[in-house]
Amino acid sequence: MENKYTHGVLFYHEHSGLKNINEGIGEVTKSLSSICKHLSIQLSENEGDIIKYCQKIKDKQYADDIDILFILGGDGTVNELVNGVMTHQLNLPIGILPGGTFNDFTKTLNLNPNHKQASEQLVSSQVGSYDVIKVNDQYALNFVGLGLIVQNAENVQDGSKDIFGKLSYVGSTVKTLMNPSKFTYDLTIDGKNYTGETSMILTANGPFIGGSRIPLTDLSPQDGELNTFIFNDQSFSILNDIFKKRDSMNWNEITQGINHIAGKEITLSTDPVMKIDVDGEICLNTPIKIEVLPKAIQLLTFVN
Repeated sequence: MENKYTHGVLFYHEHSGLKNINEGIGEVTKSLSSICKHLSIQLSENEGDIIKYCQKIKDKQYADDIDILFILGGDGTVNELVNGVMTHQLNLPIGILPGGTFNDFTKTLNLNPNHKQASEQLVSSQVGSYDVIKVNDQYALNFVGLGLIVQNAENVQDGSKDIFGKLSYVGSTVKTLMNPSKFTYDLTIDGKNYTGETSMILTANGPFIGGSRIPLTDLSPQDGELNTFIFNDQSFSILNDIFKKRDSMNWNEITQGINHIAGKEITLSTDPVMKIDVDGEICLNTPIKIEVLPKAIQLLTFVN
């Protein structure tokens, strides 16, 4: 097969969710090298390294012929590359290879959850343009959340995620739902103000969060809008309700306990100050400003 790209860089992290990261690198390079004349493999040793490498790529200090980037890792590692590309305005396509627990956005890109099979799909994938979330001075592909979603992540004991994977979240979710923390919010979406008390607010760009699909059938990361969900009742009825598919036209009519609001510009403050989860990384606190950057990033997408 003819090489599509001149020089690709594959980023990876030693603490990927893969049991043997070096073996995983070997399994994906066969496919990636078939679409790149030159493939560089770059280890990220510390948090922030990928962003620094993106600056070197921008300044042509890394190489002067790079025309595609790859990332093997979980949602947090992908988020770091997205921030590097957006911060340094790299107009380069990205190929994402799943290497974490949930790998939510690879599902959006129709990629197999297995890294080797996903790499084979990238060979015939097409470049698509996707919206990006800007939250304060950071960027994200998938979601911004606070309340239960942060509480749940913090209830997962250190190390259990690596050992038990998704199973560690089951007990945590039950524990969180049994003892949710409520807070008051002041939310403005496209100029319209909303206030009240809640246990969780979630703003989504992608349709998958925590391994599950948000049942809003017309939610798209390519429509120039973000979808905010306000959870007004943390009872177990939400668990039944959340699995019923519906579109944005009838969501608020048939959904009890979760309000949906679409919009492009969002400001949010809370009492008390709340921690913010950005694509699986708890890295900010309220107040926050969120906006959508329409079709701001290029991602390899598998078309069935």
